[in-house]
Amino acid sequence: MTTKTSAMRRRLILAALASTAVPLAARANAYPSKPIRVVVPWPAGGVSDVATRRTTARLEQAFGQSIVIENKVGASGMIGSDYVSKAAPDGYTLLRGDMVTHAVTPYLFKNTPYDPVRDFTHVSLHGRGPVVLVVNASLPVHTLDQLVTYAKANPEKVTYGAPIGAPQHLASELLRQLTGAPIMFVPYKGESHAVTDLVAGQVQMMFTFTIVVASFIKAGRLRPLTITLDKRIPALPDVPSVRELGLKELEMSAWGAFFAPPGTSKEVVDRFSAELGKVMNSQEVVDLYHNLGADPVTSTPDQLAAFVRTERERWAKVVERAGIRIDQ
Repeated sequence: MTTKTSAMRRRLILAALASTAVPLAARANAYPSKPIRVVVPWPAGGVSDVATRRTTARLEQAFGQSIVIENKVGASGMIGSDYVSKAAPDGYTLLRGDMVTHAVTPYLFKNTPYDPVRDFTHVSLHGRGPVVLVVNASLPVHTLDQLVTYAKANPEKVTYGAPIGAPQHLASELLRQLTGAPIMFVPYKGESHAVTDLVAGQVQMMFTFTIVVASFIKAGRLRPLTITLDKRIPALPDVPSVRELGLKELEMSAWGAFFAPPGTSKEVVDRFSAELGKVMNSQEVVDLYHNLGADPVTSTPDQLAAFVRTERERWAKVVERAGIRIDQ
């Protein structure tokens, strides 16, 4: 073999090796190379769905790929969550889960088809927001203390409506556990029906999202008493926080987050998390979330994993003390 031939052969071998040794960072930057599907386990038009659609519309611009939202609803978010937990770990199927799917549902059912930790790769928080405590305007109370006193003086006459196991339900149960107020639960299949009955006076109080009841508050048909945060929010500047009222233990947020199937690469997860952070920090999205009464927070994957662990421990105790079960 001639020297010239040997040199050429070496160059060909080196070129072949270089083509197969693509750095991980380069592969991550190539993601996504096709449309991404995001599964929302709740109906279209709800708070989770709207927040996801508005955010992913901006992510499409950053990624240069379309993002398709698919609503797979049912079984308290388990159907859509379970679907993603079994999807291919390639970064092209993600779940927009939340407090219910990953911190509450596993304690409401005897048999949950997925493990919220083992069966998912954590990606990033995707906003969180307090719930506001509102009462029918005919109820003779104007503060949280007055509500608790009134409920104790009228045992089992103050009712609240909420879907079973929803943040609205858990906030009410936490209030009952912390104050001893004998408020009575009236279960509803959906939040909208509960709000309708609250405005009509069929139930007396409710924890709910600001955007859901803003018009009724403005019209004077519902009276806000407190929000479940450590500070007031721009959407309700005159409503005190639970911390202001000396009830720090009632602080809570209904949160959303992105999850991927188990085994999804760190490079892909980090890329999605980083781009989401940029979108959520844009002034347009910040203003949008504040108008909804929410906070456009994000996180690293590790921060989300730690946060979910804390939330699971907290709500497991509330669910157990309240004896909340969906299947017996």
